[in-house]
Amino acid sequence: MKKSLIMGAASLVLAATPVFGVFAATGDPAAVTDTLKVTVDEICTFERTTGNGSYTKSMGANAVDIDFADTVLKAVCNADDGYKVVGVYTALAGTPGGSIPFGTTKPAAGTSSWAALKGTTGSTYLTNNGNVITKSGADTSAGTSQAIRYQVATADNIAQGSYQGTATYTLTQN
Repeated sequence: MKKSLIMGAASLVLAATPVFGVFAATGDPAAVTDTLKVTVDEICTFERTTGNGSYTKSMGANAVDIDFADTVLKAVCNADDGYKVVGVYTALAGTPGGSIPFGTTKPAAGTSSWAALKGTTGSTYLTNNGNVITKSGADTSAGTSQAIRYQVATADNIAQGSYQGTATYTLTQN
């Protein structure tokens, strides 16, 4: 009876032990592939970093101010084809009448005109509907900045009054 009890206990231990085995896998069991897809959104910013956008000075007739006001524009855009900033300038319309037209050369006393100089020194004057900033390819870290200096001259026979116009800058993708 002792022998059958030992045999019964051994059978019970074997029945309670989990079965470990090898299962057949389909495909290549040594490779697992994950696919990741990232879409980068378009980000373009455009701001004035220097200046406040409104510049006022008093001038007399037959005067010139080649340092009328300065502004700095900054564009950042990750457009793959790049971007540009275009400037549109209006005449400074006078009240009660007359105007100071926008020009593309340095204003001189005795002739009414105003201009926008690319940078604060130099001789590159901006043209109406012309490029102020041009960038090919994405530009996402530092961006591109451009200083602009406004210059104004008045004629000797200009009428007393207030003269106002605009410089509008627009960022577009190439």
